[in-house]
Amino acid sequence: MIWNQTAYFGPGAIQEIPGELAARGFAKALVVTDQVLVDTGVAARVTDLLDAAGFPYEVFSDVAPNPPIENVKAGVAAFAAAGADVLIAIGGGSPQDTCKAVGIITANPEFADVRSLEGVAATKNRSVPIIAVPTTAGTASETTINYVITDVENRRKFVCVDPNDIPVLAVVDPEMMATAPRPLKVATGLDALTHAIEGYITAGAWELSDLFHLKAIEVIASCLPAAADGDEAAMEALRR
Repeated sequence: MIWNQTAYFGPGAIQEIPGELAARGFAKALVVTDQVLVDTGVAARVTDLLDAAGFPYEVFSDVAPNPPIENVKAGVAAFAAAGADVLIAIGGGSPQDTCKAVGIITANPEFADVRSLEGVAATKNRSVPIIAVPTTAGTASETTINYVITDVENRRKFVCVDPNDIPVLAVVDPEMMATAPRPLKVATGLDALTHAIEGYITAGAWELSDLFHLKAIEVIASCLPAAADGDEAAMEALRR
């Protein structure tokens, strides 16, 4: 199994981000998010911490749902223009996936066409360091080696699988999901449940993965109704 170098869980976990940036010697961040999270103030929960710490950053908020190839290319250009050395992904699957593709292509520019990343690409270099801050349950993109990009021209999506893309730091703070609409909480919670069931019944399952997936099914089934209604303890359990 491949894991993040470090992960923080629980209410207020985002408070750890400035200290981690300083401890790892980073100088400037590109925050990758979407306009909805900017407009609703969710992204500001993280950027306000950066402001308070005096840590430089720029925001790339042009991420679209089911991010297209053009989004990724724009993000790569934004990272280069910002002169940043670390990425911070704030959002659900779309910002997380966009951020992974940006980090991989920046470190492996021979894949700048994006399409060549489909499947298991032979990237040589680790992604630009990513700090992943999810705002939904379900995708677990902050802890996996997968991401999905949309090829609008050919009317298809493609999956990229790359051990070099895993974020160095996952910050799973249930308060980042607290203001999400109830339908989004339900949908992404069911997404997490689906992933747990898939992991349990797959032919590639084994004793350790069964342990994790059965526990995930138990926790999600018991917590999702309350989490959807805004119960903080239930949301924390669901995000774990």
